[in-house]
Amino acid sequence: MAEVVELQKLKLAELKHECETRGLDVKGNKVELITRLQAYLEEHGEHAIMDGLKDAITEDNDKKPIVSEETAEKKVVKITPPASVDERVQKRAERFNVPASADGKKAIRAARFGLPAAAPPTSSPGVTVNKSTAVSVEQLKKRAERFGGNVSSVSKKVEEDEKLKKRKERFGILAAVTPDMEAKKRKRSERFGNVTV
Repeated sequence: MAEVVELQKLKLAELKHECETRGLDVKGNKVELITRLQAYLEEHGEHAIMDGLKDAITEDNDKKPIVSEETAEKKVVKITPPASVDERVQKRAERFNVPASADGKKAIRAARFGLPAAAPPTSSPGVTVNKSTAVSVEQLKKRAERFGGNVSSVSKKVEEDEKLKKRKERFGILAAVTPDMEAKKRKRSERFGNVTV
């Protein structure tokens, strides 16, 4: 009865190993392997299984790695925080292979899209229209004619400017304030007081 309990405790791989050592068929589920081993034990005696179990246990112990004292010692790692925010940003940039500064990011982006290095924009008092905008305005006008409406804010602005120009031509440009107008304003302010609208 003791061997039955011991066979029940064995795992499938161990049962297959026992069957293989005794020359039995190793195919089948756990119940079939146990019945084969029990039949073999009844024919050959109990001591054969005990010897096999002892061998299996010693083999399992041999397979386990022995922990050495050297690996048991832990290494002490000293972590020191970076002195400043700039150093942290720089180390993070190195770790993730990205530029640390905004200028570096802009330069990489310009290189990616084939643009020249970003120069500081020059401000001019008047509105300047370059050739690329003029070409795009013409293209936008053609598109507006095809599809029946302006979508682009640039083309809307150009269209409004053209309307204002035509209106000024139609009604004439208002002349600067004449002395006669100045006299009328003065009389009105005397009559009603200094009321500004």
